[in-house]
This record gives sequence, C-alpha cells and structure tokens, in this order.
Amino acid sequence: MAVTWTDFRAAEPALAASVKDRFEGHTHAVMATLRRDGAPRLFGMETPIRDGHLWLAMDTVSRKTDDLRRDSRFSIHSAPDEEDLRLGDARVEGRAVPALDTELEIFVKGHRFPIDDRSALALFTADVTRVVLTRVEDRSLVVITWTPDGGMWTTRRA
Repeated sequence: MAVTWTDFRAAEPALAASVKDRFEGHTHAVMATLRRDGAPRLFGMETPIRDGHLWLAMDTVSRKTDDLRRDSRFSIHSAPDEEDLRLGDARVEGRAVPALDTELEIFVKGHRFPIDDRSALALFTADVTRVVLTRVEDRSLVVITWTPDGGMWTTRRA
C-alpha cells in the first residue's frame, strides 16, 4: 500500500514535519533506484516537499528517469549533517508516479529557480510506502518507522 505525502502528513503530522526538516536541512539527498539488472543505482538530487507532494524532478534523458519509468520503486535518504544524529536522518521509500500536467505547473511555479525548458523535465510525485527517522537520544539509537498499513512504531537500541 502507498499513500501521498498529504496522506502521510495527515496521519502523522509531527513525524512528517521532522522528516521534512531533515530533507530541507541541506540541498541534496541520496536517492536509490533499481538498474535494469536489479542492482541499486545511487545519486544525489534535490527533494522538495511542498504543495502536498514529495517531488522527484530530473532530466528526461537521465539514467534515474529510465530506472523510475521501468521500475517505480525508490528510496531517498537525507544526508546526516551532524555526528551525534541529535536531529536524525530520514528515509522515505515509495513509488514514483509521473506528475500530471496540473502538477507540473504547480511544481514550476514554486521551484526555487526558473525552469525554462519544461520538455526536458521528468517530474514525479512520490507515493509513500515507508518513512524512517533515525536519531540518537540519551545515548540510544531511536528508529521511528511509519507505514500506511502498520502505522507508526518506535524501536530503541542501547
């Protein structure tokens, strides 16, 4: 089962806000797709979360676009930017859904720099299947996980 970012945010607003903060803490995240042979492919990309969507925007002729068109599954990870992981790092897993023309217009209007050639833009929105926020609290590793089927649960490891 997969849900939109809006549905996830409605189900767990505090977790959604924390995950969004982690992705907005730096410009790039690391995304994994699946190559034709099933091996993972990793690359950096921006991951704006706004207007009810986690957006995945890339060049139409990129390998990641080919990967997502063939197999829509992805995982995207915020880069941890502090050694103590106090704020944590976040991961979102899901399926990339080609954006509708109306969504393309919303994305372009809100993007941080002009997009002149829309024909060169492959735009997807994310249907979320799992969200994980990992951080350190009181010298313990705390892993908060959410799925549409199972809701939210927390695991602590000393």
